[in-house]
Amino acid sequence: MEYLMTYGWAILVVMIVGVVLWQLGIFGGGPGAVNTASGFGKIKPMEPSIKYTATTLSFSLMNGVGQGVNGTTITNTGGDCGVATAAPGDMGAGAVEEITLTCGTKTSGQSFSTTMTIVYGVTVAGSDITHTETGTIRGVAEAA
Repeated sequence: MEYLMTYGWAILVVMIVGVVLWQLGIFGGGPGAVNTASGFGKIKPMEPSIKYTATTLSFSLMNGVGQGVNGTTITNTGGDCGVATAAPGDMGAGAVEEITLTCGTKTSGQSFSTTMTIVYGVTVAGSDITHTETGTIRGVAEAA
């Protein structure tokens, strides 16, 4: 019984480490990998629209707040796009804005990852409230 318990715990630890590494994207990034956006809340990139070609990252940003938002800004805080800013501004409920950022050079098949912060405001009962969301977009660059 002691033998089974020792190996059982060792196998469990290895499985947990494997899942954590997989969630961090360590095993992904090869040709055919899916572009993903994680960590975002209500204002988020639509995954099917994410495309990185040569030096450009483009995606559609969707307002999922349920009401209009104002003063929306996107700031890349690290990764392949360095520090860049886009300002889609006011977005109505359910609105979709096309965002294009200039990033580092990538050839087709190379993996990319960039972290960005989205700041937006909502008006609730006459008071303006500012929200901040941070997430990561990662995937594989495509041919131009």
